[in-house]
Amino acid sequence: MGNSSADSVSKLKRLDEKLTALDYQQKVLFLILLALAVYGTFIVADFFFVGGWINSTFGPNPDLDIYRERAQAILDGKILYKDIDLESPPLINYLFVPPQAFGGSDWMYQIWFSVFPLLTGLFMYLTMRKWDEKHAFYAAILSVLCPYAVVDATFGIQDEPIVAFFYLIPVIVFLAGYARTSAVVGTVAAWVKMLQGLIFPNLLIKMKNNKERLLGIVIGILVSLLIIGPFMIASGEGIIDLFHYYFLTEGDNASGGMSLINLLIRGGVDIPSSAGIIITVAVLLLSYFIAYRYKLDIWRSAMLTTVLFLCVYPMIRLGYFIIPFTFFSLWAVKDKNVFFKLIIMYVLLFIGQGIEAEGIPFLASIDGWLISFAFVLAGLLVMLDITRTCLKAKCLLDIPIDTSN
Repeated sequence: MGNSSADSVSKLKRLDEKLTALDYQQKVLFLILLALAVYGTFIVADFFFVGGWINSTFGPNPDLDIYRERAQAILDGKILYKDIDLESPPLINYLFVPPQAFGGSDWMYQIWFSVFPLLTGLFMYLTMRKWDEKHAFYAAILSVLCPYAVVDATFGIQDEPIVAFFYLIPVIVFLAGYARTSAVVGTVAAWVKMLQGLIFPNLLIKMKNNKERLLGIVIGILVSLLIIGPFMIASGEGIIDLFHYYFLTEGDNASGGMSLINLLIRGGVDIPSSAGIIITVAVLLLSYFIAYRYKLDIWRSAMLTTVLFLCVYPMIRLGYFIIPFTFFSLWAVKDKNVFFKLIIMYVLLFIGQGIEAEGIPFLASIDGWLISFAFVLAGLLVMLDITRTCLKAKCLLDIPIDTSN
């Protein structure tokens, strides 16, 4: 037993030495090959082995047909919100066009969605290597291997890997030293998925002074008008559904997914939609105050806002946890306790999601909302514990910048 443990440690040490010895071009190539191997294996497994079982057990993916319909409408020259009803921001629909243009098969969407975790890892590494070459590379590896992203991009064929990339890229751009550009990128990202708008205040808080903050707000308004203006003109009142959906003003859309509020509602608890809005806004304001009061860096600031939001927002899905997982990766590569807690968090939330969606066969015949609530709550508590550790412990961003790179 002792020899086996020593051999494992020795092998990991040799692997570490080999990976550390790579130059940055080789590390970029390694990340690309890693993504090809992992995501490619899952796509092949889905195509030849498990895809049929997944569809027969859990039912066909309802979202994929929606992606196809919207992308094909764009290819056919139709006007969003006028010729086709939808509640999502406009830009995400254009990101469905490439796989649809190449035939729209399941595996084309899987390949396309798999590109975005790779892009997230590459941007993380190339930006953060100036602080710590080794740990930036390992954090990028962990980001590429994020289990939420791997499953959603392949077996699940969900767009959350795209959402996570656009959520994180403004923060990465800010870290790269381009505050004004991050405001542009952040605004564009918000019109991919409005979820990203949550951390726009975090970008403003970390800008140098009030003049820069005012400029950031102006940038946000102007870029928003340039993006959404043409759709408002072309579609008229049709675009109102977008704002109804995201601000929970439609009764049927007041809650959803694996959120604690939605699970309580499924259990018979009467929670008005206004309560979800009030709680969410209060928690967001609290996160911004903490970020400002304690002068959190942009990574920790956005991390805190994201975590608190996911704990209370009435409509969440498992794929959204790609985002906190990526934030936590900077600590997980140095702290094995954080790493193992990330695994525990994933297992708890995965089970909770499976029960909520009635995707676990032996629980499908009972009302499992309470069991699901317990697993999701446990997963969220683990996430909050990881957040507490990350706010207190140092990560690679606390290291003086290595000017040799």
